[in-house]
Amino acid sequence: MYFMGQVTPAIIATWSFGLKAAEAGMRVLKAKGSALDAVEEAVKAVENDLSIRSVGLGGYPNMLGDVELDASIMDGSTLRAGAVAAVKNVKNPISLARKVMELTPHVMLVGEGACMFARLIGLEHRMPLQPEAEKAWREYIVRVMHSRPEKGTLEFWAKYIHELRSHDTIGVVAIDGNGNVAAGCSTSGLAFKMPGRVGDSPIIGSGIYADNLAGGASATGLGEDIMRFCVTRMVVEYMYRGMSAQEAADAAIDFILKRDGNAKHIAVVALDARGRPGASTTYDTFEYAFMGADMDKPVLRSINRLK
Repeated sequence: MYFMGQVTPAIIATWSFGLKAAEAGMRVLKAKGSALDAVEEAVKAVENDLSIRSVGLGGYPNMLGDVELDASIMDGSTLRAGAVAAVKNVKNPISLARKVMELTPHVMLVGEGACMFARLIGLEHRMPLQPEAEKAWREYIVRVMHSRPEKGTLEFWAKYIHELRSHDTIGVVAIDGNGNVAAGCSTSGLAFKMPGRVGDSPIIGSGIYADNLAGGASATGLGEDIMRFCVTRMVVEYMYRGMSAQEAADAAIDFILKRDGNAKHIAVVALDARGRPGASTTYDTFEYAFMGADMDKPVLRSINRLK
């Protein structure tokens, strides 16, 4: 359901660090920049904060001690998208994802191919593990080495990783004054994940989706659950049917909880074509940031698990 009226620029972002993302993105929107530019700058603001352990090169490494990053971006005016997965030594994977969209015929590059592309276009950035992340990784290795054999099963590690809850992806959706919608997200993934593990963040339709005809959405949480439900495509589909962003987010989470009550680590934020925000979650509580062009600063909102 396409809205043809006047749109006030707006931006929404996941978690409390979404405040700095929303503020950075809104600076672009207030300067009459595009939603796509706003999303990239918003995500970069969080990627550049090396104190954050779930996004960017400051994030926790995989089992081998390497930080592997995933990111994606989507332009709702054209449905073009770009993504990278399991990429190393890139300061801003959201920018690399955008270059995949703009400079290649592809949607996604992964692993060494994504790293090679980063080197070719000058986005490679090497840095050592942050001390806090390295300390946590070494403590993790000690726990593994001293675990009993039965604790080495796939079932045990699946449960262990699931309970770490270190999947605070930065996800952003923005709409500009022309009604263009964009979405993006970036993450270092689960702490101490298996090398090569990829979550929902770079998967179009799971981590993000955007279409000017309806709106956009970005998900955060346990990627394995988000991918099973194609959460963001579901939210946008509900908005195609005329639901507001809030109604669509709630409808998607309600469907997920009715289908699988064990999907406890999923949250989604959304903006519809009118620029109205929405968010819903299977977490006990979830925080997100929102800012409209008529606001002086972003606000942090908290919601509870959908009943």
